[in-house]
Amino acid sequence: MKRRVRPLGFVAGAIGLLSISLVYQPKIPFPNLDEKLENYYQRYPQQKAYLHLDNVAYHAGEKIWYKAYLVDARTHKADTISKNLIVELVNSFGVSTMIQLLKLDHGFAHGDFTIPDTIPEGLYQIRAYTNWMRNFGQEYFFQRDINMWNPEHSLNLYRDDKLANKRHKKQSMRKSKKIDIQFFPEGGYLVEGLESRVGFKAVNELGLGIDIKGSILDNRKKTISPLNSEHLGMGTFIFVPEAGKKYHAEVVTANGKKYRFDLPEALGSGYVLRVLENRDKNLRLNITSTLSDPMVMVACHIRGKVIHMGQARLANGAKTLDIPLNNVPSGILHITLFDDQREPRCERLVFIRSEDLLRIAVLKQKSEFKTREKVDITLMVMDQHDKPVAGSFSLAVSDRDLVNNAADFQSGIITDLLLSSDLAGRIEKPEYYFDENNQDADKALDNLLLTQGWRRFVWNDVMNENNLEINYPIQKGLSVHGRITKELFDRPLKDLPVTLNVLSEFNDIFVTRTNNRGRYSFDLPDYEDTIQVEITARRKNGKKNLVIYIDDNDLPETEQIFSSYSRDMIVRGTNRFKPVPEEEIDTMQVVTKGIYHTADYVLEVTDEMRTYSTVLDMIQGRIPGVMVSGNSVLIRGPSSLLGSNEPLYLIDNIPVDVSAVQSMNPMDVERIEVLKGPSAAIYGVRGANGVIAIFTIRGRFMIKGILKFDMLGYHRPREFYSPKYGTQFDDLVEDYRSTLYWDPNIRTDSTGLAQISFYCSDISSTFHIVVEGISTEGKIGSNEKIIQVQ
Repeated sequence: MKRRVRPLGFVAGAIGLLSISLVYQPKIPFPNLDEKLENYYQRYPQQKAYLHLDNVAYHAGEKIWYKAYLVDARTHKADTISKNLIVELVNSFGVSTMIQLLKLDHGFAHGDFTIPDTIPEGLYQIRAYTNWMRNFGQEYFFQRDINMWNPEHSLNLYRDDKLANKRHKKQSMRKSKKIDIQFFPEGGYLVEGLESRVGFKAVNELGLGIDIKGSILDNRKKTISPLNSEHLGMGTFIFVPEAGKKYHAEVVTANGKKYRFDLPEALGSGYVLRVLENRDKNLRLNITSTLSDPMVMVACHIRGKVIHMGQARLANGAKTLDIPLNNVPSGILHITLFDDQREPRCERLVFIRSEDLLRIAVLKQKSEFKTREKVDITLMVMDQHDKPVAGSFSLAVSDRDLVNNAADFQSGIITDLLLSSDLAGRIEKPEYYFDENNQDADKALDNLLLTQGWRRFVWNDVMNENNLEINYPIQKGLSVHGRITKELFDRPLKDLPVTLNVLSEFNDIFVTRTNNRGRYSFDLPDYEDTIQVEITARRKNGKKNLVIYIDDNDLPETEQIFSSYSRDMIVRGTNRFKPVPEEEIDTMQVVTKGIYHTADYVLEVTDEMRTYSTVLDMIQGRIPGVMVSGNSVLIRGPSSLLGSNEPLYLIDNIPVDVSAVQSMNPMDVERIEVLKGPSAAIYGVRGANGVIAIFTIRGRFMIKGILKFDMLGYHRPREFYSPKYGTQFDDLVEDYRSTLYWDPNIRTDSTGLAQISFYCSDISSTFHIVVEGISTEGKIGSNEKIIQVQ
């Protein structure tokens, strides 16, 4: 039986050299584990995506410039198995508002989004992933929150406001004053009679860490331990749970509110795994058990390389182990404790800091510049041995003074690839843990890994070579897949000739035949932008009584990303992000409309409506502001820049022409949605006359014998414009660029050097120079410098 894919979070890649400590028996408990691990990752390779953005917040009308990095999750070398990368901009309701398809060149690509002038102000999310990554869940996508500012189109939600959608209503989080505390015993469980360290995390109703103080008490009200948070609501305490007792926490928040939370109950028997020390290239573990002399096995692995594996006997139920960390790369080390039956009993995550990051120097002639003055920069990239490094890098120079505190919630390439991409859930202020001047960073990071780690014991998938469910194949280019069935009974039609015609200026024709399951497949050239495609098929008798389907290309569902992050981000001199007063927030019904939009009107189709001869007849007179005349539709309100009044038609989110709509069987229609004005702005010029979106009952596009739709080709990236001053015409145009310079394709030479030049704008502010990148050997690095423009 197939199972849903679960990434092998802490079991990865090919086995490296096993370094066995003196306290271990020199024996490998699992035979052929190295072969099984390598086989697993050959079958289910893991990827990580990362985007370097030019800024952290944007105005309407600006561009979002980004560099895409796709790497092997084990080695961090540039990925070579996927050619396509999907990049989306998602709004606060979890609706994808813009999407681009990038063509990867040895794991790298770059692109840009033009933000519409009519985009609603608020918190958005940009995310990137391959089709293959969809098999492993959205938590492994690259996701970054960004703020959009558009005071002319701000979106405030008040009590009783609703965005109607009967199919996809989501109850948003109710504004309240309650908090939550979760407890995480080190290793996984509390065990009666065994000393345990317990991590905890206190969060508010938005999931953000808050400071607390209090105590741990038993069921007799006896104080067992103090309880005080250290950073973002996280902390630890140590105690020995006793048999027959239950424990709880009584805490007080900064505003004086008191709360009580129960601790997890202790097991009567079991194991406890503790990390005693992590420094000086040595990791010291302590293992205790209620059993007298059990045999255990400990496996340690980091991003695809097993760095330690061995077994030991717990004399009198305890053992201290020293594990050398020489030549261990930076990242999250996964420690798993197995019993003598090869069952995983405890798991612990530890972060290893090694001297293996790239050293990127940003050399500039000075730190203060005048407006429109030229800035010359030299990049020098070396490894830990001071040897020059070749690699791919990107550099942005932007006005970070624009928004206070915005960078607190951003991950750089180091933070993301070494930490965020290997942990489930949101990490608040991730850069805090990588601040070289922060003496509390190591302790705070260890608390984070106690409270926000993986808990996935999937060794059985490796040892038993289980077949995991794969629904999304690796994409090597542009392709169209689908199936063809009889009109009735949905039976496949095999060995049927199928023609695909790429219209517009191309007029390319491709021919294939369906297989025994009625499926067809077309591999296409690297078309750019959006292309119009027509698929046709006929039965041997020439009749069109068949239905052509294309495979679902629905984007992954996205949860709402309402956040308090924007509340504290205030632009100098203006309330850029205007929070709604708390008393005006109660319960909001938030809706997602299909994939791309939130409709202005939704027509739920009844059985009576389905008796009409055409879909347009169903619309006539039923949707306010929509007029139907013959084969044409006019939506009042929108105005076109193209000299046409025809709206954009969508069938199951696929753009089509009006003839496709007229060819539909009304019995297949479930609902019709209409967008106009700002709601349709996300479709750009194509949506200038409004949008009519038709959704079928089966969620497929069903037309007899013919299928027309617009297909997303590869994004054609624009070139960043950087003016060169020094002529008599300099003062003719004002220059208020918040991003002074953007270069996504920096390549260092054999000496590890690269030269950069740009000009300042008319803005007097503090600008941040951020450079990030990856070497050909998978080493990562970044650096940030500041220049003042007066």
